[in-house]
Amino acid sequence: MLQFFKKLFFRDRRHYPRHLLNSSFDLMVPANDGTTITRKVDAVDISFGGAAFIYKGSPYDLANSGRISLSKGMVATLGFKTVSDVEHSAGSTYRRRGVKFEWESLLGKKQLVEFIEEYGI
Repeated sequence: MLQFFKKLFFRDRRHYPRHLLNSSFDLMVPANDGTTITRKVDAVDISFGGAAFIYKGSPYDLANSGRISLSKGMVATLGFKTVSDVEHSAGSTYRRRGVKFEWESLLGKKQLVEFIEEYGI
């Protein structure tokens, strides 16, 4: 009976996150003047649905959507939209942002699978 209620009210996540050790990736976001800014951010975890990363600065420094290039050898970039953006710790200048991937190509999915298998714990 308890298992029935657990399944009814607590659904499993669609994509489970994989933690990353000493990994960073390039984040490309549009600036207010129409150019594109590239920043290197530290990855915390990643899944097929999205990623979380830590960056230094204000939430207004980064746009709410943009592109992510996970590694230097990665040909495709993944589109993303911001889901959450919170302080990493009280009084810190570092923030943690969670993003959801927007799929555009099979090549991007394939490279994401390879990246997670190579760097995920």
